[in-house]
Order: sequence, then structure tokens, then C-alpha cells
Amino acid sequence: MKRPDFVEKVVSLLGFLLCAYLFYATIWGPYKTTIVHHAIFLGVMLIIFLWSTRPFGIGNLAFVIDTSLIVILVIGLGYVVIFWRYILAAIGGTYLSIFQLISGVAIILVVLETVRRVSIPLFLIALSAIAYTLFGNLLPGALSHAGMGFKRFVYLTAFSHEGIFGLGLAVASTYLFMFILFSTALQETGTSEFFLKLTNSLVGGTRGAPAKCAVVASGLMGTVSGSSIANVVTTGSFTIPLMKRMGFRPHVAGAIEVLSSEGGQLMPPIMGAGAFIMAELTGIPYWSIAVAAIIPALLYYVSAYVTVDMEAAKLGMKGAKGTSTGKISRIIGEGWQHLVAILLLLYLLLITRLTVTFCGLITVLATIVLNQVRQKTRLGPLRVLAIFDKGARGAAEMTALIASIGIVQQAFTVTGLGHTISELLVMAAGESSILLLIMSMVIVLILGMGLPTPIAYLISAIFVAPALISVGFPQMAAHMFIFFFAIKSGSTPPVAIVSVVAAGIAQSNWWKTAWLSFRYSLPGFCVAYAFVFHQEYLMRGRWFDIVLNLLFGIIGTAGIAYALQRHMLTRLLLWESLVLGVASFAIVVTSILPSLVALFFVLMVFLLHWIRFQRQKESVSNHFEHVKPIGTEIH
Repeated sequence: MKRPDFVEKVVSLLGFLLCAYLFYATIWGPYKTTIVHHAIFLGVMLIIFLWSTRPFGIGNLAFVIDTSLIVILVIGLGYVVIFWRYILAAIGGTYLSIFQLISGVAIILVVLETVRRVSIPLFLIALSAIAYTLFGNLLPGALSHAGMGFKRFVYLTAFSHEGIFGLGLAVASTYLFMFILFSTALQETGTSEFFLKLTNSLVGGTRGAPAKCAVVASGLMGTVSGSSIANVVTTGSFTIPLMKRMGFRPHVAGAIEVLSSEGGQLMPPIMGAGAFIMAELTGIPYWSIAVAAIIPALLYYVSAYVTVDMEAAKLGMKGAKGTSTGKISRIIGEGWQHLVAILLLLYLLLITRLTVTFCGLITVLATIVLNQVRQKTRLGPLRVLAIFDKGARGAAEMTALIASIGIVQQAFTVTGLGHTISELLVMAAGESSILLLIMSMVIVLILGMGLPTPIAYLISAIFVAPALISVGFPQMAAHMFIFFFAIKSGSTPPVAIVSVVAAGIAQSNWWKTAWLSFRYSLPGFCVAYAFVFHQEYLMRGRWFDIVLNLLFGIIGTAGIAYALQRHMLTRLLLWESLVLGVASFAIVVTSILPSLVALFFVLMVFLLHWIRFQRQKESVSNHFEHVKPIGTEIH
């Protein structure tokens, strides 16, 4: 059934009003108190979600059910907004009235239904968390807890800062919403097209130029998009067809776009909103997280660039003439406002003492104003309103997911399950920190399948981070490790939702695309393990050590990429690939002395490979010198 026409208008109006309210709350503070602020935000977001996504069921019943859910939600959250003092006074749930109990249950049920429509795995995790909270006392052994009454469960889940109104919703109603809105403003004002033109002018003359455009443009756009899928759709719809026309096989073109798009969320300054969630979760200052991500992001894209360069080399592609500086300056001259908006955000985040949310608000407004300066880029009133409308709709699905994480989080916190799982992980790993990291990686990849990166990171951090920190890994390194694999969970088989989207654009086999993008990502996996053991990769330590590790990291990740591609100046022999891969891995993950020994083997392989390549060239040259031109008479 098609929804009535007025529904779209109501959703658009709610989106605009919510943006206006959040602007007000960012400048002057939340209305009444934090719980009221969160209730208003959650209510409007879930109404937008229920009325703007695919209806529940079919026929006339669909609209009725969705509207009924909205009414139930308004009753539940409306009570919180109006009678918030009574909620705060009902400490522990013992004194919850019947209406308060009904309101709490209503909120929980609607949150569960909305997350069911977005992610069945997360819905099942939330149901399991509820069952464990209520009936975990019946379990034997270490997993058992003291038990919990129904009233206390409702209070903690629906009203406390340990449940739905907890950390996730706090992040969603501040950082996450503002930067989804900023990303929407950039996309609606043509920033992605500007990045594509700019990167094409920079690398358009090199071999495999469309693939390298995908690498650079996706890295630039991915940092603000907050979604690997959105990045694939935005840049991939342009770069994938170009790669195919240049001669790249469909699944190779799709895998290159997946590799490039996912890395964007590791790129400072915004890191797909992951940095802000990490800052809220750990208490580490935002700028420290952004700085720590610089070297891992750089090494990730070094390996990506080498990978696509070797794919182009294997196809025999040649570079065209380099692009003139005049063309680059012309493109910047035509789209300078896009760069100014991002540089302004970087300045505000790293230099000023303004809050992150306020920095986001300024840059959203600046993006719109900067595009009004020139007639060619000027936005009419309807296009400006469309930015707020699309931004709110884009944040609605994310909010539905985040609200359900509050249900999971309270189960871990109140029952002590988080501490228990950490102990079990450490016991299973024994004395091996490497085994613990591998187990943690697998858990994060499984938990993150099919979820947006910020959600995948948040839920994985609840499960895994305490175990890593308890055995001595630094907090920053542990959370960056989890964040990296939360990003890569989107392309890891068997779900690999990001690869599915890229394969759809490339018209390729999604399974082949997923596995190839996984193989392309392996140098980045090595970097993730390296920065857990060597803090210099996270910009911690003496500058000499940081620079030395950066140089080793560049050589090592490039070497791993060459080894996996089995190509350098020409095709690598099997023994060359094996020695190069093992030695390059050692350069990245070991300490200085073993890295120097490994560097010797890398240089030895390159020298022998170069000698073999020169001999092949001479052999080919000599062959053609002895071939007589066609038509030459022999006397």
C-alpha cells in the first residue's frame, strides 16, 4: 500500500524541525534535561524511520500497523518528556507506577520492532540480551548471575543511562546526527563530483587511472560519509564502469572500490564518525584519536595504491601524459568551496576549543553559505530544505540500530556479563596475546556483519575491548584494533554487504568480489596487528622511532601488496613472492633489529628481481633485432 501523500510532508517537516531543535540544543543546551532531550530525539527519529522506510506487511494493514507503533511510541516517550521528574525519582524501578511500566515496555517494544526491520542479527542479539537479563540466573556455571525482576529490568532498559538512553543515543543525538547532516550537505552540493575531478587530474595520467581515482576519491569522501556502502554507491557508480571500460574485470573493479571505500572511514579527521564514538566511549580526547589514525590510514592507502597499480601492470596498461598544473588549479578554482568547508572543519576540530558537535554545526551552515557565494553553485530554498530532510532520514535508520544497542549494553553492564566474557576470552587464549587478538578479530568480524561501521564498532567494543585491555594492551590500541575490523566486517565473507553492493554496480559475482577485496585488505590487517604491539604506529613515542616505524611500515605494506599480487617489475616467481611477503610482514610487525634483517631480504629479492627483469628486456630486445622486417628480400 502506498502511504497517504500527507505522510511524506509530515516526515519532511519533522526532519526540518528536529534539525532546528538540535541546532538550538547545540548552542544553548538540551531542553529541560538530558533524558528529555534524548526522548525527543529518539521519538522523532523513530517516527521518521517508521513512516519513511518500507511499510510493515502489505495492504491497508501496513500503514495502520506503522501508525499504531508511532502512537505507542508517542505515549511512551511523551510520558518521559512530560513527567521526567517522576522517572528520575523512581530509582531502581521499585517504585515504578503501572503507567510508567507500560510506557517503558512500549519504548522497548517499538525499539525492538524498528531494529528488526533493519538488522535481524542485531535484533536477535537484543532479544538474547533481554532473555539473559531476566533469566540468566537459571544458567549454570560462570554465565549465571543474581537475577533481575521485571520492573527493575524495564527501568534500567527504558529509562536509565545504562539502557536505551545510554551512551549510544548520546552519541547519535550529538556527533553522529550532525556529521550525517554534514555528509549529506557535502553530497548535495557536489563534493563527491569535485573530488572525482580533482583526483582524476592528479592521477589521471598514470596506468590504471580509474582505479587510482577510486582509491584517492573514496579516501577523501569516505572520511565524511560515515558509511562504506554510501561511499561505494557515491564514487563507485562513476569509477567502477570506468575501470571496466579500461579493461579491469568486473569483480576486480568491484573489489578495488570496496577496498578504497572502506579505508575512508580510517581517514582523519572524521573517520566516518568512529572517532567521536571512540572518544565518548573511552574518554580519550578526539584529537588524540584522529592523530593516532594518521599512520594506519596512510599505510592502508599505500597498500591499496600498490595493489591497483599492479593490477593495471598485469593488464599491460600504460600511463598517459601527466596532467598539467593549470587543469588542477582550474578544478580547484571551480570548487574551492568544498575544500574550504573541510579545511574549516579540520581547523575547528584540531585548533579551537569548541565542542565537536558545535564544530559540526558550524561546518554544516558554512557548507550551505559557501555554495551561495557563486551563482553557479547557489542553492534554492527547496534544495536547502532537502539537505535537512535527507540528513534526518539518513540518521533515522542509524538511530534505530543504536537504540537497540542500549538494550545489549545494559545486559552486559548490570549482569556483569561483559566482565565474564572478558575472563572467558582471556582463559581461552591462555598465555598467547596473538591468539587473543585473532579471537577478538573473528568476533568483531562476525558481530559487524551487515551493520554500519559505527554500530559494528560500538557493539564490538562492548564485547571485546575489556578483554584486550585486561591483558595489557593500551586502551587506544585496543579500540583502534576493534574499529579497524569493524570497518572490514562489511566486506568479509560470508555476509560482505559492502561487496554485494559493489558487485551489483560492477555486475560481477559478489562472492568473487568479496574474497578478492578480502585479499586486497590483508596488508591492512597486518598494520592493525602492528599498531597493537608498537605504539609508534599510533604516533606515540619519540619522533625518531615514529618516523622510522613509518618508513618501515611503508616498505612493509607495499612489499606485502607486491607479494600478494605476485607482480613487481614483472611477474614474481613463487619463491620471490614468499620471501618478499614474509620479510615485509616482519618489517611491519617486529622491532627495529629484526626489521633491519627483514629489510635486507626485501632488498635482496628486489635486486634479484630487477636483474631478472633486465635480462628479460635484453632478451626481448635481441629477439626483435634479429627479426627481419616483412617484405625484406634476402640475397
